[in-house]
Order: sequence, then C-alpha cells, then structure tokens
Amino acid sequence: MKLIISEKAIAGKKIVQILSKNNFETLNENGINCFFFKEKNEKILLVPLRGHINTVDFIDGDKFWSLYTLDLLADKKFLYKEVEKKIINILKKERKELTEIIIATDADREGEAIGLEAYNYIKLKNPNANLKRAYFSALTEKEVNDAFSNLRKLDFNYANSVFARQEIDLLWGAILTRYLSIVANRKGKMFLSAGRVQTPLLNLIVERELDRQKFKKEKYKVINAIFEKRKNLFEGLYKENKIFDLEKANLIFENIKKEKQGIVTKISKNNKIIKRPEPFNTTSFLRAASAIGISTNKAMSIAENLYQNGFISYPRTDNTVYPESLNLKEILGKLKLFKEYYKFVEEILKKPLNPSKGNKKTTDHPPIHPVEFAPDLSGPERKIYDLIARRFMATLSIDAKTENISAIIEIKKEPFIVNGQTILEPGWKTIYTFSKLNEIILPNLEKGEQINIEKINIDEKETMPPSRYTEGGLIKLMEDQNLGTKSTRPAIIQKLRDRNYIEGKKTVDPTEIAISVCSVLNKHANIITKPKLTADTEEEMEKIATGKKEKEEVVNENRNILHKVVKVLLDEKENISKELKGGINQTNYIGKCPKCGKDLIIRYGKTGKQFVACTGFPSCRNTYPLPQKKNIKATGKICEICNEPIVLIIGKRNSDIEMCLNPKCKSKEEYLKKRKEKMETEKNESKK
Repeated sequence: MKLIISEKAIAGKKIVQILSKNNFETLNENGINCFFFKEKNEKILLVPLRGHINTVDFIDGDKFWSLYTLDLLADKKFLYKEVEKKIINILKKERKELTEIIIATDADREGEAIGLEAYNYIKLKNPNANLKRAYFSALTEKEVNDAFSNLRKLDFNYANSVFARQEIDLLWGAILTRYLSIVANRKGKMFLSAGRVQTPLLNLIVERELDRQKFKKEKYKVINAIFEKRKNLFEGLYKENKIFDLEKANLIFENIKKEKQGIVTKISKNNKIIKRPEPFNTTSFLRAASAIGISTNKAMSIAENLYQNGFISYPRTDNTVYPESLNLKEILGKLKLFKEYYKFVEEILKKPLNPSKGNKKTTDHPPIHPVEFAPDLSGPERKIYDLIARRFMATLSIDAKTENISAIIEIKKEPFIVNGQTILEPGWKTIYTFSKLNEIILPNLEKGEQINIEKINIDEKETMPPSRYTEGGLIKLMEDQNLGTKSTRPAIIQKLRDRNYIEGKKTVDPTEIAISVCSVLNKHANIITKPKLTADTEEEMEKIATGKKEKEEVVNENRNILHKVVKVLLDEKENISKELKGGINQTNYIGKCPKCGKDLIIRYGKTGKQFVACTGFPSCRNTYPLPQKKNIKATGKICEICNEPIVLIIGKRNSDIEMCLNPKCKSKEEYLKKRKEKMETEKNESKK
C-alpha cells in the first residue's frame, strides 16, 4: 500500500484524478475526505492536509507577560502544537500493508516542511515505510505523471530552514510584541505588534513618510508653446523644463510672449525598440497584480487557487527563463480556445517560438504561466488568469517598434523641445494591454521652416515629495533588502494592515501609531528597525537549507542577539514607555471636550472595546461610544446641530463616513434608521 500526502484537498483530488485516470473513490476518514484508488492491484490512499498541521509555541509561554521575564522567554524551549487534530489522527493510524509514503505537497521549502510534519506523525506507527517525494510545478497530466515516475528524496535541510524561520520569528515576535504592549499599556486585543521582518519593513514605510513630511517644496516655472501647422496643433516645452530661477523664467516669457512664429533649428529621428517583457516570477507577478488594483496578499491567494485547480503553474518562483522542456506550443493551443486570445495565438504561431528571457535562471520552478484552458473563471480570478495569460503570450510575441521624432523650435533664440512618437509595430503591446503605448503625431517638420505660434503659457508649480510606496513597490523593496521570502512577503504586508500600522488603497500610508512605534525604536534600539539583522538571518537560514549549518545553531544565535536587545530595551523602558504613550495619545486625539475643554481621546476598556473619553477624568466623566472593529480618525470639525466633535469612520471599499460623536444627535437619525432597516433585512434573510 502507498500513502500520498497533498498540501490541500483541491490539489489532492487533482493528483488522484490524473494518477487514477479518474477512477477513484472518496472516503470519509474521521470527517476528512480522502481519496482511494488502485494501481496494478496496489492500494493507494491520498490524505490531504490543510497547509501546516502544527504550529510552534513556547512551553508555558503565557506565563511570561512581564518585562522581567522576557530574558527567560528568550531561552524557552519550543513546543509544536497539533492544530489539525482530525488529519493528524489519520496520519498516526497504523497501516500494516504500508510500504511507501509519497510527499506531494507544494514543491518549495514550505511544502517540504509541511510534508515533513506529516511524515513525523506517520512514522510513529509505520516506521518501516519508505519515504519519497513527488516534485512538480504544475498540476497537469504530464507533470504529475513524470513526478510520480521519478520520485526524489525529501530534503530535510530545506524543511528545517522553515522550522528555523518559525522558531526565530516566534522568538522575535513574542518578545518584542510583549515588550511594546506592556510599556505602552496596550495589552489584550489592542496589543502593539513587532517582529523580525514586519518591523524593519514598517520602518522603511515610515522613513518614506517622514521624508515626505520633511520635504520642502520648491517653486519652479514651466513655459510651453502651442504651435500650429496646417491646422494641426502640437506642444513644445522650454528646453529647461523646470526653471527654478523664477525671475529668469519671467524674463524669458516677457521676451517671447507676443511672438507669432518660431523657426525649426533641429530635427532628429530614430527608431526605438520596446523589448518584450520577461516571464513572470513571483515578484514581478505581484507587482503587476498590485498595479491593476489587486492586493499582493489576495493576488497570491488567487494564484495558489488557480494552481491547485490546474490552471496555472506554481506561483512561487524566482525563475524568469522558460525551461526547454516546457511545451510552449501546447499551452498556446489551449489559450487559443479563448475567443479574445485566438488572433494573438495565430499571429504568434506564424513564426518560430522564441520566448524572451530574464536574467534569473534558477533550478526551481519555471516562470509563472498558464497550463490549462479555464473558461468558467470570473471576477478577480479571471483578472489574475488574464494577467498571467497575456504576459505569457507577450513573452512569445515580437518587440514593439516606434519612430521617435525630436525637434527644436526657437522663439527669438529661446529653444523649445517638441517630441512625437509614431507606432511602427505594436507587437507585444497589443496583447499585454496593461502596458499602454501612446502615439503623439506631429505634422511634417523641416529644418529652417517657420512655424506658427497659437499661444505661449507660463505656469508656476511646486516640486513634489517622494511618492508613497505601493504594495507592488513594497514587494520589490523587500526582495532588494532580503526581507522575508517570496512566500511570506504578501502575508507580512497584510499583517501590517491587520495591525492598523498601514492603510490606504492605492498607496501604502503609515498610521500615526506606526510612526510613533518606529520613532521610539529607532531612537532607543535601532537594531530592531534596520533591515541588516533580518537580512543576515535570512542568509543564515539559507545555510540551513544547503546543509552548511544546523537549525539549532542559527536559532541559538538569535537567542543570544535577543538577550542583548532585551537588555537595551529594559535599560530604556522609562523613556520608551513615556514616548510611546505620548505618541499613542496624540494618535488617538479626537478633539476638545465640550464640557471641560480638555482633550478627548480614544481609550480601550478591559475587554478591548474602544470608546472616546475625556482626559480630565475623574473630574470630567464625559464619554462617547464608538463603532467596534473600525478605525476612527479626528476631522477637526464640529457638528452644526449639537456642537459635538465629528469623527471619520474608516470603512471598506471607499465607504468612509463622517459622523457626530453624540449618539443622540439628530444628524444621526437617518443613519440609525438605515442601519436598523439593514439589520432587520439581514435578520429576515437568515430565517429563510
């Protein structure tokens, strides 16, 4: 008998469908759907997992919620707790006929660790069964059959690098989170989170925001001219695009503003080749998904689901070079079944296939690409599949070509630059519609000819601060700084959102509490906020994966570093506590109390419920209820009806609303009426 272990049920069913040629049974074992089939009279059972079936924790870790026990916590032993007990009970079962265990989890280090977790339970009562590993990059018939025909060994070093990461992240996260929460008096649901990867990343976001705040705007002027030839209007910009000498700009404008003609003094033409994009790896895919409005965490979740359904290849890869073994023509044949892709595929197949290549050729999975026709997708899943399919076809298309014209038209010897672009060959840009190619058509210009001037304008502008990061930009930043892995990066960004450290839909904006936390840590213990320690640890974990170091050695090195960090934090606890509390109060400021004039701030009860209270307590007991699980911000506005402060309630999907704090204010009657109607509707629907 053989026992196959898959990472998820959806992938497991796909594997069994392929191996059994769709001749299998679904067996319910202990409430879990498993899959059974026979091959040449040999029984084969597939047990699906739900990702990691264990979670790492400290032994008696809950007892260490005091500043003076953090040093002890750094030395505590780890306990791997069972989180999927029903599945684990199936794995622990004694199977006397069992001869072979095949791990068929996702083919990366996380999958290796998940597979080893399962094997450790199976071998308890089945120690003599051989352990093998099926390694595939797509859930296609060829890939799965090839993988099971060429089984490998499970890579214990690879798996141990994951367990090391789990233990190290627990050490840093538990100790730093407890420290901050205790000194800021933010225990319970409102705890302040920190971690080995999330805190350096958050600090980079905060640093960008502080640079924006410190940025001093500088005024400059722009002069442009609208030219005309044969009723065609086109624009020229003064050669010195941003003129920071405002007096000089005014003199130039005054000198030429009444001119009616300019003269063409120079023309240059050149053909430009816009090369095809390279194949998607995880980083470039997530950046592209972010650019079309899908968060990196959601994009990765959708991609994993598409992979498990057999529609795309494995989405966690560094590779940007298609392997020679990949049947590009077969994939194109499947994409051709989509009406909207038909003409693209036909055009691509007219020439020998010559895919573009990136500079990252690795031995792991191939670049992300479609593997199967997926006609029934909709919503975000369809958008992600379309993004991947179009990128794949674009890498097999031809380069785009343009003719670019640049001319100088002088107005009283003051040079204006005119640029035009004509598309000669749209190439891959026709397919990959997420990247636009614009045309700027100029009339035929000749050197020495006079050109009419319709208008000359001068505008005053200001320099802009550095832009905030997008989620896609953060993914690239994390890769550059060696923060996290391609598997964990989207989840780390999401964690910062969940902890109320970042907000914003198109850009990533740090909240005031994030700025306060990073400011304090930078001042008193910047080893925590700088990427170097995290990057160094990533390199050490890579040594575990390659067998150059043992897991315990790297974990213990981090314990030693933590002891030094804890000492610094304890020495600075008074200053950190004072500054953090001050920053939090500033963050939670809502307005002035209408009863006594002191500050109103958001506070939290013992159960974690938020409310607004006056800082004049106990002499002033003015309080206001707040919606729970919502972010609340001050607006600085006062209600015209009752003279109480107005707050902004941050909702999802642009549903932010401003509301008076006073629960009895007449301005809330319409809102309360609609809320009551909504609750009644939901109640009636639940009864149906």
